[in-house]
Amino acid sequence: MKKKKKRILKSKPQKKLDKKGGGMLKEALADINKEISSLNKQKRELNSKIKDVDFSMNNSREVEKKLQQRIARLLEKEAELKEKKKMISQRQDTLTDKLSKVQKIKFELGEI
Repeated sequence: MKKKKKRILKSKPQKKLDKKGGGMLKEALADINKEISSLNKQKRELNSKIKDVDFSMNNSREVEKKLQQRIARLLEKEAELKEKKKMISQRQDTLTDKLSKVQKIKFELGEI
């Protein structure tokens, strides 16, 4: 009988340790699961922010591309206007020369 009592005594403390240890393990697992859930939430939020920033960057690239095209068209117009200005300036010089000649002839005719 003594052997049976020893076995009973040995098994009871082991059960108590198992229950306490199991409870602690359950708490630890619950804490880990909470932390994992929190990390997953943060990950989803960061991924959402990344998508927003990516979308914003794509929009910015499109706007930049359109603005560069507009600048190119304006530069073409500027070149055309500079060419017209040059031609007008040449015409003005030609007309000024002709006017000078006409005035000179008029002056010479006035002397006669």
